[in-house]
Amino acid sequence: MKKIRILSFLLMLIMLLSTLVLPAYAEPDGADAAEETELPWADNPAEYRNNLMDGAPDYDAGSKTALLLEMNSGIVIYAKNAEETVYPASLTKIMTCLVALKYAGDMLDTMRVNVSESALAGIAEAGGEVRLKLGEQMTLRDALYYLMIVSSNEAANVVAEAVGHDIPTFVNMMNDLAAELGCTGTHFSNTHGLHNPNHYTTARDLSIITRAALTYETFREIVATPEYTVPATNLSSAARLVNTNYLILNDGNRYMADNGDYYTYYYDKATGVKTGYTSAAGRCVISRAGDGNLDLLCIIMGADTKIMPDGSTRYDNFVEAKKLFNYGFQNFAYAKLASSGNNPQPVRQEPVKFSDNKRGVVLVPESDVSCLLPKEYDNAKVTFDYAIDGGEGLKAPLAVNQRVGTLHVYYDGTKVGEAGLITLTAVEEDTTNRVISDVGDAIKDAAGSGKSTKEKSFFQRLLSIWYILLLVPAILIVLLLLRNMVYRIYRKNEIKKRKAREAARRRRYENRDNNGGTRQ
Repeated sequence: MKKIRILSFLLMLIMLLSTLVLPAYAEPDGADAAEETELPWADNPAEYRNNLMDGAPDYDAGSKTALLLEMNSGIVIYAKNAEETVYPASLTKIMTCLVALKYAGDMLDTMRVNVSESALAGIAEAGGEVRLKLGEQMTLRDALYYLMIVSSNEAANVVAEAVGHDIPTFVNMMNDLAAELGCTGTHFSNTHGLHNPNHYTTARDLSIITRAALTYETFREIVATPEYTVPATNLSSAARLVNTNYLILNDGNRYMADNGDYYTYYYDKATGVKTGYTSAAGRCVISRAGDGNLDLLCIIMGADTKIMPDGSTRYDNFVEAKKLFNYGFQNFAYAKLASSGNNPQPVRQEPVKFSDNKRGVVLVPESDVSCLLPKEYDNAKVTFDYAIDGGEGLKAPLAVNQRVGTLHVYYDGTKVGEAGLITLTAVEEDTTNRVISDVGDAIKDAAGSGKSTKEKSFFQRLLSIWYILLLVPAILIVLLLLRNMVYRIYRKNEIKKRKAREAARRRRYENRDNNGGTRQ
């Protein structure tokens, strides 16, 4: 027994010494983090024609500049010369209207505007149609309908003088707002878009300006109006305004195609926005159209005006806009890349410390992740990455639908979305497993203090085998010592009981002798 006690003492001493140098587990130095490519969204839409759109049919718009952008995501589906400097013509009025709504949008029906000489100056000489009369007065709202529905150039100056007090100040406001929105290729010299060599923009910048304007309900209402009647003013009777945007006019306007067939300009999905034309700018239109989950913004600039064999005039800005819209709706859709809900998509089965089972827990997306892609996208290019909250792994107990991390979804290496990661089932805790683990963690934490990661890794590799070799024998020896201790206590108690019985027997005999009894 003495030898067993000496051997167990030596084993326990060795284990104690080894715990003083065994490091806590650590990640290797220089672990690579997953590199993410963020989508540019609305910050840089026209520069964005990347691998997400690969696999879609080729397309070539019949205009100098074109851009097709999906509004919900900000993804540019198609771009042609979108960064090239162009003349905006009356597309300028989108910014004019935006500035007015930004700074006077709560006074549309209370602010009275006045047609001044300075507002009319130069309009007729530049070839623009003059609809308003000197001294005519109306509400700011009605002036905006003149501005956007029939593209009145003098109305642009009238609005500018009402909101900015004078035209140069208002033009500065337009340029300031363009810079604030992130436009990098735009400079305005006037409020209406009549040609000026120093008045220019890009399709990319116009997409940013238009998206900002579309955040205003009043703007959306005005530009989607096919016809509007302006009430009588101090100088004119009521005026009927018909929108210059043929895409939203279902009145039988037709054009001849190159093959001789006739088509209407009307596009039933379109809801605005603005037309423009000068000889330098060509035929221009910005329009919005929706179908299902897709909300498309189309920009056509520099399209042709064609005289057809039957003598009719064809405006190719509308023709090209319809073609580009159809290209978008026919070839692109939102694809669900990760599913949640009643039939969630399993992401992975993650181990759980202190679990009452060895299977771990299945993690699923907390919400759907969808991305705009070509309808014929390559599913093999869809990949996932995930991160567990806290970076220390999962520990029981866990509740059902408990958020434990984040899922990152990629298409062809580009991050397209993310969602929370939740548990599909609950995981109960194994108390015994946790106690053993907590003791082990405490030992490792104490042993690893004060050492670098490289030192910890070295000692871990050097001494981990000793734990494996010594832990089981040490436990057995401890159990033997406990058994021996219990047995010794038991023997000692038995001896005491026996001695007590013998002493009691002797006392009975002595009492009999003292009382004259007889021994048997």
